[in-house]
Amino acid sequence: MMTHPKQLASNIITVLVVDDDEVVRNSIIRCLTLEGIHLVSAANGRLGLEMAMQIKPDVVISDVNMPEMDGFELLEAIRNDTGLASTQVMLLTTRGTRDSMRLGMTLGADDYLVKPFTDVELLNALEGLIKKNFRIQGAIAAAQTAQEERLRRAYSDSLGGGNSFGKFELAPPVGAVAEPVIQATVLFSGILDFTSLAEKLTTAEVAELLSEYFERIHEPVRRNGGQYLRQLGDGLMAVFPDSADEAVPVPAAGRAVAAALGIVLATNVFRWQLERRFADRGLPPMTVGIGLHAGEVAICRPDSLQSKEVIPTGDAINTAARLQSASKQLGWLIVASSTVLQQAGPNVQTGAATSLQIQDKSTDVKVIEVRGMDTSMEETINTTGSLGAQTNEVQTALKRNSEMVARAVKGALESKLAALKHLSFAGAEAPLRLAGYRILRRIGTGGMSDVYLAVHEPDDTPTVLKVLNTGSQSAARMARFIQEYTLLSKIDHPNIVKIFKQGFSDTHAYTAMEYFERGNLRSRMGGAVDQRSVIALVSQIAGALSVIHDLGVVHRDLKPENLLLRSDGSVVLTDFGIAKSIFQSDSPDLALTRHGDLIGTPSYMSPEQVSGQRITPQTDFYSLGVVMFELLSGQRPFQADTLVSTLALQAHEPTPMLPKEHAVLQPVVDKLMAKNPSLRYAREQDLQRDLALVRQSLP
Repeated sequence: MMTHPKQLASNIITVLVVDDDEVVRNSIIRCLTLEGIHLVSAANGRLGLEMAMQIKPDVVISDVNMPEMDGFELLEAIRNDTGLASTQVMLLTTRGTRDSMRLGMTLGADDYLVKPFTDVELLNALEGLIKKNFRIQGAIAAAQTAQEERLRRAYSDSLGGGNSFGKFELAPPVGAVAEPVIQATVLFSGILDFTSLAEKLTTAEVAELLSEYFERIHEPVRRNGGQYLRQLGDGLMAVFPDSADEAVPVPAAGRAVAAALGIVLATNVFRWQLERRFADRGLPPMTVGIGLHAGEVAICRPDSLQSKEVIPTGDAINTAARLQSASKQLGWLIVASSTVLQQAGPNVQTGAATSLQIQDKSTDVKVIEVRGMDTSMEETINTTGSLGAQTNEVQTALKRNSEMVARAVKGALESKLAALKHLSFAGAEAPLRLAGYRILRRIGTGGMSDVYLAVHEPDDTPTVLKVLNTGSQSAARMARFIQEYTLLSKIDHPNIVKIFKQGFSDTHAYTAMEYFERGNLRSRMGGAVDQRSVIALVSQIAGALSVIHDLGVVHRDLKPENLLLRSDGSVVLTDFGIAKSIFQSDSPDLALTRHGDLIGTPSYMSPEQVSGQRITPQTDFYSLGVVMFELLSGQRPFQADTLVSTLALQAHEPTPMLPKEHAVLQPVVDKLMAKNPSLRYAREQDLQRDLALVRQSLP
């Protein structure tokens, strides 16, 4: 008895019945009218093929003898359509001869049922096909999982400073059948520093980016006769076979060069659009590196009659991939072997030349930079073929592969960042590397983040890595994290912290920023600070605030812990995680503290922050006044036993008096800390003027 389809899969099984005999067709439909099976029918092979291409059935049950297109022709057409690769086909015939069955099996039939047959025989045969379909889908899913894991390891190695060559899976699968060797030019294209680009985007954004990008660069490759295209991580491989056909006026090498130049142009346009779309992310420039090599290519097929996949392999493939890997070090967009340029002819415009030592090669490979191509040659090439509209199957495959690559590259970053939490930094442990930084030790930890001392390996610059665990509130925390980087990426000021790099995964994020060996301004509190030093510090902080205020941003959390000290004693404003734009919308709500939220540090909060009123640049001036008061007096102006009492003092009590020796600065502090924002300094220049007057009056 047949297993109920719902026990085999959670999805409905679609079965297409194709038979010109209406009685037989209706009999099969009656027999298979079961819960979990969606039935569709067609009266001949031509209509059946049209229906199959439209609905992508799981199983096709087809008669052999039909008008317009018989069952064998229908079967062959299905097997030649990559979009129907997993469709199972059962042929029905009254000819139970061995030759007929052999022909059907040779063409790729999955089963054969001889008329007349019983309902039980039909149900049992269908059950076998459904189980086979699930096994195939399971094998495909397992292969995709394994490929995604290989990519994740390769991208993890790349983040750690290794060579990401492993992301290119170049070896044929076990059991692959090699077809005749061809002479061809191989093109390998890859996005340089892809991990640096991907770590500033979400997983969904990376997948969308890759899918759209590969659609664009497929066009020049196919237009110039590229075949056997394979998307390998963020890379694309294509083979341009040599042709003896005199109707093809341009050699394979010339067509490959033209395709490479087309990829460069398409990438430049895409980069410009990307920078406009993500203008607030500080994305690194998207750059492509391409390797070209000519030689023997073996075309292998998996050991399966039904598989239409082909896998190019051989020395030319590996060499082209390694030339692509060398493009970044050389600083060339297109790296071509001398063999390619000899075959491409004299119309290729070239630049520098050198020799490279390639793994597994006994001699060096002479390589030349490709910079362009003679216009007349490009025109000849571009008339040799046309891509046309991409099929839905190709677009679906690109989307699926792009999603897999996105998960792999973001998963690699996630693993790296999560691993930091568990490092003991014992001497026996190998140092962990992340995006060009070698992690030395943990220097701070908190509820949401950990801080590490690192070294930027290219120049040995001490750097701080701040790693944020977004946890269950990932959306809100990640938004604050991206906001901080977006703001600081627009600023170059001596009193505002410099952020060198940023990246995030789904649940972690990191920032690489300046290292301040002297710590923060809290270390200066409570001790003797002379008036000139206080004036200098306040002046520098005011200058930093002026810059962010000019950008329409209020810091909202100015306090000693967010003011860092350089070795020369100058102060630097940092930690913009809760900074807020006051000009990002016409809605006044965006300039207000949300009801119920306590944004800022209580002892340094302005009265308007306490009461949930409008936030303005004067809000930061109030906090600066508190910092100035604490520097001069050694204590905060308002202190109480409870949070509620502290906030009440901030909101209503007048500013306390400074020690008598600092009375000359009392008017400045009073104006900074006025309860009414309109009575505080309106501009940084006004504050600087008053500070200068006091400084001039000092002995």
